[in-house]
Amino acid sequence: MLKGIISLLIIVFLLALAFAIGSQNEAVVAVNYLIAKAQLRISTLIAISLAVGVIIGLLIMLTSWLSLRVKLTSTRSRLKKALKEN
Repeated sequence: MLKGIISLLIIVFLLALAFAIGSQNEAVVAVNYLIAKAQLRISTLIAISLAVGVIIGLLIMLTSWLSLRVKLTSTRSRLKKALKEN
């Protein structure tokens, strides 16, 4: 419970920090990506980069979590089978 609250506070702090940094950077920059070019404010670019990073991190965490859940289910079924044999 306490760990969840601390994690939430850290996330809120980081989001507030990103907002504060973004609000101070109003310059427009040219962004060249693979298929197009865009003119974006630095604050928008920071927000997009943060969102993409969070999404990639969540996807990596989700695949790892799913892998562990499959292993746990398999191990539990083998344990039940082993206990029934005794």
